[in-house]
Amino acid sequence: MNKRIPVIVISGFLGSGKTTFLRYLLRESNKKFGLIINEFGDVGIDGDLVKSCNGCDDSAEDCIIELNNGCLCCTVQDDFIPSIKSLLNFNPDIEAIIIETSGLALPLPLIQALNWPEIRTSIYLDLVIGIVNGESMLKGSPINDLSEITNQYDELNKIDHNASIDELFEEQLEVSDIVLISRADVLNEKEFNSIENIIKEKFNSTVPILKSFNGKIDLKYLFDIDLKKDNYKKFISEEHDHNHVELVSDSVKLNYFLDKKEFEKEIVNVLSEINILRIKGRIWIPNKSLPLQIQIVGKKINTWYEEAPLNCWRPIDSGGLELVVIAFNSESINKFIKKIKEKFKVLNVQI
Repeated sequence: MNKRIPVIVISGFLGSGKTTFLRYLLRESNKKFGLIINEFGDVGIDGDLVKSCNGCDDSAEDCIIELNNGCLCCTVQDDFIPSIKSLLNFNPDIEAIIIETSGLALPLPLIQALNWPEIRTSIYLDLVIGIVNGESMLKGSPINDLSEITNQYDELNKIDHNASIDELFEEQLEVSDIVLISRADVLNEKEFNSIENIIKEKFNSTVPILKSFNGKIDLKYLFDIDLKKDNYKKFISEEHDHNHVELVSDSVKLNYFLDKKEFEKEIVNVLSEINILRIKGRIWIPNKSLPLQIQIVGKKINTWYEEAPLNCWRPIDSGGLELVVIAFNSESINKFIKKIKEKFKVLNVQI
């Protein structure tokens, strides 16, 4: 009889630090993992960021599966179950499967899907990790400009058949076996204790809460056999409508570029005019050996230089950009792309 493979689910709100933690886990753990990364948009930015960190196989392509439909559980039979089977078939030596959910995913339907007959004899849920942005939680919310994002969502009148932002964040924490507070390096002890109390009082009174510094934690704790790993069981038998936040996404690839300072300056202006939920991607700047990685949640901007996979999209000339844009409606995305084209023509590279 084949041994069942443990599954680790990494959940957390947009910008909480899921990918940063996953990269650290892959680099520092001596385990061989298979990965399923669930995101929005047809450009696998998050997958690209973890491929160089994963040592589960000589070919990262075989042990990293990106599902860009935005909601794993909407396509359980078409995408999720085949992905699990594919990881097990192509990588018989993997020791665990990690599933990184999208930032607006309800984790409970995914957890329930892990018990489907076609796969439950091969896998079992071992651990649910919830990640929270500590800097944002100082204000009691999962994201810096939560009220603005919630207002955008409410204006669409979709709340009657989709989960609210508050419900989403609540479920992410309720089912977690362990909660990691990212951005802990910017918190003093009093601030961390305040966040810890908020989580225990509002969401989960028994869950262990750890500090995470740029994704770093004591990994021994995750694999501690004495760690209680069954919070989800309190909710697994409940009726669940599988409601979720409804989003739209698009991608843009242009042979235009702005340097780092110009990009950060111009994007602030663009975001002040248009409501965009999430942006990620990269900019290829001439005479720079590495592309500029872009991660934006709401109006919080993070950029850094890092190598990109050889098989990813690259501009025809030496400069260009590739972005995935996520919002609550197509109109906002279309306005954003139009603005970006206007701004980036300032330093247009002729093709």
